[in-house]
Amino acid sequence: MGQVIFSKVLRAEFRSDLYHEQSMLNVGDEEILLIERIRFADSVPVALERTCWPKEIGQILMKYDLNEARYYDILEKHNYYLNEASESITAINATIIEADLLSSRPGEAMLQMTRLSYGLNKKPIEYTITKYRSDQYQYDIQLKR
Repeated sequence: MGQVIFSKVLRAEFRSDLYHEQSMLNVGDEEILLIERIRFADSVPVALERTCWPKEIGQILMKYDLNEARYYDILEKHNYYLNEASESITAINATIIEADLLSSRPGEAMLQMTRLSYGLNKKPIEYTITKYRSDQYQYDIQLKR
């Protein structure tokens, strides 16, 4: 849409206490990489992105500037290819912290997108929850039969 898109990393760290995310990535109790970023469009904060990766992939991503990282491009350079993903979108309300980070109001409507992505070997490679300001984002789908 002609906007300048960029990110600001809030944190990037390996964690072993994110049990739900570890379960979704099917890695047992192995550490995973957690990356949290604010996504901007023309300097307006539009989304909070929380992405989790298996340790092997996380070690690759940590070698890059995560403010500018295009995850799938990086992974393809290292022979990791996205095969498929499942995604769901729900309506939520912004918490006080989310509203502060996104320059909105607590309780304001948001869209939450949850995605689990799989590599060519059918193993999970990414678990992401992104929360979008509903006044700054829309999700369009074109269906054909």
